Amino acid sequence: MAEHVTLERVARESYGKLVAFLAARTRDVAGAEDALSDAFAAALVDWPKKGIPRSPEGWLLTVARRKQIDVVRQRQTAEGAVDHLRFLTEMASAHSAPDAAISDERLALMFACAHPAIDAAIRAPLVL
Repeated sequence: MAEHVTLERVARESYGKLVAFLAARTRDVAGAEDALSDAFAAALVDWPKKGIPRSPEGWLLTVARRKQIDVVRQRQTAEGAVDHLRFLTEMASAHSAPDAAISDERLALMFACAHPAIDAAIRAPLVL
């Protein structure tokens, strides 16, 4: 029961400060509030089992920051998946008809191999 009292006190006294700190790093107030609410929910589960940490604010901040990191990673994974799925869809639609002629992309590949960013000594062998 002491865990709930401590958590309630920290929520009343430090919620705004914690949200501001989290939002300052990401520029996302709603995301900071979501992460902090997840941290409070985790505290309701964790603190009765393991006890109240020495620094409840620090514990909440650490958990909320980890939640923010998880959200960023999930977004990056989702964005990468969207690009990959788009590529697969394009490939599937390009070769969907078995009788369709296969387009010749060699010229485009040759131009890519001749790009100025590629070392001049390597360009000719790449083109060949």
